[in-house]
Parts: sequence; C-alpha cells; structure tokens
Amino acid sequence: MDRKRDHAMGTVFGVLGGAVMVMAGLLTVLPYRYHLSGEVNFAESEKYIKNPLIGYAAAAKEEEDSGDTLVYIGITWAEWEPREGYYDIAGLEKKHQVNRWKEDGKHAVLRFICDYPRKESHMDIPQWLYERTGDGAFYDISYGRGYCPNYRNGEFIEKHGAAVRALAEYCNRDDFVSYVELGSLGHWGEWHVKTGEGLPGMPEEDVCRQYVDQYTRSFYNAKMLTRRSYEFAVDEGMGIYNDMTGSNEDTDEWLTWTEGGGAYETGSVRLPYKEYPEFWNHAPVGGEFTSSIPMETMLTEKKEETLHLIRRSHMSFIGPKCPSGEQRELEGSKEVEKALGYRIFISSMKPKYRYLKNQIEISLDWENTGAAPLYWDWPVMMYVYDRDGKLQYWEAVGIRLSDLTPGNRITTVNRIPFNDLFRQGYSVGIGIIDPLTEKPAVEFAMDVEYRDGINMLYVYENER
Repeated sequence: MDRKRDHAMGTVFGVLGGAVMVMAGLLTVLPYRYHLSGEVNFAESEKYIKNPLIGYAAAAKEEEDSGDTLVYIGITWAEWEPREGYYDIAGLEKKHQVNRWKEDGKHAVLRFICDYPRKESHMDIPQWLYERTGDGAFYDISYGRGYCPNYRNGEFIEKHGAAVRALAEYCNRDDFVSYVELGSLGHWGEWHVKTGEGLPGMPEEDVCRQYVDQYTRSFYNAKMLTRRSYEFAVDEGMGIYNDMTGSNEDTDEWLTWTEGGGAYETGSVRLPYKEYPEFWNHAPVGGEFTSSIPMETMLTEKKEETLHLIRRSHMSFIGPKCPSGEQRELEGSKEVEKALGYRIFISSMKPKYRYLKNQIEISLDWENTGAAPLYWDWPVMMYVYDRDGKLQYWEAVGIRLSDLTPGNRITTVNRIPFNDLFRQGYSVGIGIIDPLTEKPAVEFAMDVEYRDGINMLYVYENER
C-alpha cells in the first residue's frame, strides 16, 4: 500500500483509540495526537478483471472451462418439449452442464430457438407440434437447411406460450439465468426470415407482441433482450443484442436503429423501430461476434475498429461466438473483454470519528468507468475486522448499483460503532454479494487487496 496513503489512514483512525479512552472516562494521557478527519483518494486501476454478468459467454455445453463468468445456453423447442407437456429439465441440465456452472458461480445467457439452420435437413420444433400445425416450410437456402414455422398459427402461439412459461418457471428458481435473448422467431431466433424463398416470413407487429408478452409475463429474475430496437421491445424497457458484433457496416446499421428509429420491412410486414437513446443505462447490450470476419482479424489488424464498435454499443457480454483457445491470449481479446460491462471503483474514502456517538463515519465516493452499469441491485456490504483479521462488524451500504451508470458518482455514508479492539489495528472492506452463491463476488477496478471476494480498502496496524 502507498506509504502516504497508509500514513494518512493511520492519522485518521489513530486518534480513535485515544478518543475511546476519554469517552470511557479514563484519566490517561492520549496515546495519539492526530487529526480527527481526513480523505484518501484512490485511482482507477487498468487491470483486467473477470466479474459476474459481464465478459465472454462461451457455449455452456463445451467441456473445457473457458474461465469466464458467463455461459451461453441455446435450447431448441424440440429439445425442451419432446412430448407435449413434458419438459426435459434433466436433458437441459446434462447437455449444458447447469449444475457444474452453478457450483462455479457462473451465470447464463439463454435463448429459446424454433429454427436453427444446419447442414442437414431437420426441424427444431417438436414432432408432435409439427403434426398439429404443419403449415410452415422446409428450406434449403444459403443459411443452411431447416424448417421455418408459421409464426402466425394460433395453436403454435398458444403452445409456445406454455413452453416459455415452463422454461421460465425452471429459470426463476434462482439467479443462474441472468439474460434472456428473445429468440423464438426467425432463423437462429434472430427475428428475421430470409425473404424470397417461399417461407412463411415474420408475423405482423400485433402477433410479435404476443410472443413478447409471453416472455415478459413469465421471466422474473432475468434481463431480456431483443435483436433490434423494435417499438414493442422499447416499450417494455428491454435490452438489445447484436449478433453481428465486429462488423462495421452491420453494427453501424444496428446502432442507427437505436439512435434514429426506422423499421424492419419484409414482404408486406413492417415492424417499426423506436429511438432508444442511452438505453444501456437501464437495459443491457449483448450479442456475439459476426461470422463474416475471421476472429483473429477482428482482434488484430481490425482491433481498434472492433473496440470502437463495442464501446459505442456499450456491450456487457459477447457470446457464444467469441474468442476461444489460443485466441484468448491475443492482446485484442483481452482488451475487448476489458471493454465489456461495468468497472466499479471507489475514488475516495472520507472517515470521521463522531465523539458523542462513538462511531466511525465512513463516506465513500463510488464511480463506474465501464460501458454499462451492473443492472442488478445486489446487496453491498461493509466489513470491519480487528487486527487479527476477525470480523467484528458488518452492515449494508446504501447504494443501488443499477444507478451507478457510466460517468456517474454516488456517495454513501456508513456509521460503524467503534469497537475498542480496533485500537490495535483494523481493516475495512467492501463486498458485493452475488445472490446465486450468497458470497461476495465483484472485484473493484482499483489496486487494493481482493480477499475472498472482498475489496480491502484499508488495512491499519498500530506499531506501538
């Protein structure tokens, strides 16, 4: 720790031991003669941090652990409901290693898919549903092969609602699934259908709203995202995901929709976009890297362009198409990861001793220099330890993390009862509790000790 900062903190807190002796009525010479207040300033660190809910989200089914805090689960309707009314929870958990990732404290991005183009002919909706509807179309196009359902079919919509409700009931049990990308419609669940191929196409706006309502009425814990800034998505305060991340032309077009509105027009269907200024302050941005540009190219010669697009988009996560294997060691990969999501730190700490109440009043200035806030108001705790490292006191810090948007500053004040044990030494730490693990889990972007999920702002030992 910086010697000046350590001395300043010793000066601030050193008086407390003597003050306690006075308050106790002891006729003793004060052992310390220091100022009663002070301020310690901290600078943001440039270190790379892997924190919950942000970063890369590799496919959950991959056996090798990517080391990220997020995983991606893409599940087709055929997998989820192989028989009508039977939802294959065991199959989902096994294929996507749900229990393994929960134990590791990871969170998930989920997408429910009805049409995923592949090399072979197949369907991604259940066979029983096809037999009940069957008014879609099999295709063999440049995207691949598959089956495009008729999304306007009333029975299809009804059964879809039941499937989504069941999936949400499973996910709502805990905080593992944190992001839900609204899939369901279009190829890859991306809300577009290749036109001119004799396929049913995207449904009208009122039908799309029915699908949106099925999600919003079912999922409680997760933040939801749609592919574009559709009016019905903006009205619900949803986030947006960009599956063409890294492509200058496609990302620029994607951004113009949020900045100026417009519409997605296909055939006779017009789905309006809505202007959505600075929505990342309250709703997340995700997506995956484009397949149209080699990953190494985006992370090396096009690195600055890639970073510019990601920062301009205010993204929190990228996956499942993201750097893997040796690509993770590229400097560009690390810089992209660093540019994702929040970077929380405390810029200053102002402690003050309150004689009459025998309290330490600790004022903290919180800042976020990242691309986005932490969208969940996870509990924030202050911990005070004695010289031996034993926890003596803790209490909640009154801050809504979702309000700590980029460039914003929030000041909190805690009043800690002064314990006589602290005369010989004490330390102060801050932890942000992940509800999934019920443990501190967020590392601050500052050069302080990070101990078991707790950021140690100050450690003082009396050297008498």
